[in-house]
Amino acid sequence: MKYRILIISFLFISEHLCAQKIQWELLWKTAVKGKNLDTDNLGNAYVINADVISKYRDNGQFYRVYSNKKMGKITFADVSNPLKIVLFYRDFSRIIFVDNTLTENGNPLQLEDRDMELASLACTSYDNGLWLYDPVRFVLVRYNQQLQETVRITNLNQILGYAPDPDFMTEHESMLYINDPARGILKFDIFGTYLSTIPLKGLRTFQVEANSVFYSNTKGKLMAFGLKTLQTDTITLPTKSYEELNWWKDRVYLLSGDSLAAYRYLPAQ
Repeated sequence: MKYRILIISFLFISEHLCAQKIQWELLWKTAVKGKNLDTDNLGNAYVINADVISKYRDNGQFYRVYSNKKMGKITFADVSNPLKIVLFYRDFSRIIFVDNTLTENGNPLQLEDRDMELASLACTSYDNGLWLYDPVRFVLVRYNQQLQETVRITNLNQILGYAPDPDFMTEHESMLYINDPARGILKFDIFGTYLSTIPLKGLRTFQVEANSVFYSNTKGKLMAFGLKTLQTDTITLPTKSYEELNWWKDRVYLLSGDSLAAYRYLPAQ
């Protein structure tokens, strides 16, 4: 997975990113089993291990677990809206919605009923909407809260002038960002209109916040690329011993093979 939601303030980054001395305080550390990490806008952490998603409070306390053995492995989880979490099961062309207690909310969405059974990517959209991407037919679709289709872009390869090969997408402030490691980050508006390509290649995932793209492709480092300045700043993380990371406010969550730790940034004295 994917340190996809790095909920962090641009003002915080701007003020402290270039500090010569960076200090971190370990808040808590708990034993977990999983390979993918995400956080919601309340500071809750979610760890995914195959078909299991586990939720931890912002104090590190284990809260609840969800698993559906019939659906196979969870391909991707979008916890942007903690009241309506999207669980995408690519192998079975299903999406399951769960609430903040990890309880199923309604029936699974069967993508073949929407002519999107080949979808490889899914993410939350504004007003409880949903984006899906079909890499075989190069089709991008958006649904509203009632799962009614509001946008369908076909032949995206013809629009771009090449065949994209994306592996991650996320929406922020009514803009859709699709990661194509070989090309960069493709930016679309809420109507599915292609706008530009952000020249950041080779990324696994990222977060867009306050006119910056936050990502980490070097262990122990967080990068902030300014969409207006086109400059990159770097912040040193508390350790290199992690597999996945996520930010929330002034914290960083680091997931290793057997533990999840939370550190808080302390301004240099």
